[in-house]
Amino acid sequence: MPSYEENILNFGKQLSFDNLVCFNLEKLVHFKPDGIVVCGMGGSGIPGDILKKLSNELRLPVQVVIVKEGVIQKLRFKSPLFIIVSFSGETAETLACLKQALAFGKGRVAVVTSGGKLYRMAREKRLPLVAFQPGDLTPRESSGTMFFGIVKVLEAVFPLKVSPLKGLRPLHLKGLGERLAKAAKNRNILIYTDYSFAHLGYIWKTNLNETAKVPAFTNIYPELDHNEIAGFEKARGAWTIFWLKERSSAALDRKIKLISKIVGNKIDSIEIPLEGKNAQEKTWNGVVLSHWTSLYLAKINGVNPRETKIIDRFKK
Repeated sequence: MPSYEENILNFGKQLSFDNLVCFNLEKLVHFKPDGIVVCGMGGSGIPGDILKKLSNELRLPVQVVIVKEGVIQKLRFKSPLFIIVSFSGETAETLACLKQALAFGKGRVAVVTSGGKLYRMAREKRLPLVAFQPGDLTPRESSGTMFFGIVKVLEAVFPLKVSPLKGLRPLHLKGLGERLAKAAKNRNILIYTDYSFAHLGYIWKTNLNETAKVPAFTNIYPELDHNEIAGFEKARGAWTIFWLKERSSAALDRKIKLISKIVGNKIDSIEIPLEGKNAQEKTWNGVVLSHWTSLYLAKINGVNPRETKIIDRFKK
């Protein structure tokens, strides 16, 4: 069985269509959706967040809406394409969304999963389906595979621009992840991003929660300047801020220094430039770095990076 570390080093293998098996995608060829609705929970919801961020880069011509609950709220779309995503195929909220999507009239429904009830329902109803082998990965480790599963569905409908990913650097980022984990030892963690990379802040938060079993929270700047920094006045315990920076700017650098000065020795502040030439490379390198940081923090904390005992107990 590959180790968690080996899975991170091999993450680039997920970022292609090679490991996907497709069924009935030809049913989507002549469909003209006016919107995309991606339904998924937990680690299976992350690929939808990434799709929404990268939609312009992919030249996706319609709006993407993300659903992370068991109810699809009222939509503005008349003919949406629903993409139902579940790593296991057994997620209760996602199965509920599938039933609602099937009842939507003019909409179409496609599925991305590794198996379970969702796979069986898709095969029985002859729905467009992209399936994959889960191997020994957890859902949060499989965001690349599920994202490319979604893109494979969309390629049947739209002429997308899917460029080869040349700038992924898992081995290069390993040392930085270890250093960040050491800096965050025995501390609560805040992940701050600008609005355009809020999806990445959320991915960091969930990986730190599930893999390292530590409290972690995320917010965006400049919004946090107008509320969250007030909480630093009476902050208790040890905290570390990870600033995920898409680009350097004099204004942002001044802001980070000012906030660091205001909070003083209550909170450590670490700047993390996002590596890559475009949003896709910055996103995937940021995902990989979050995995390294979470893995090394799990080692420091003496916890199994794969286990999520509390979540499993809650689901039961």
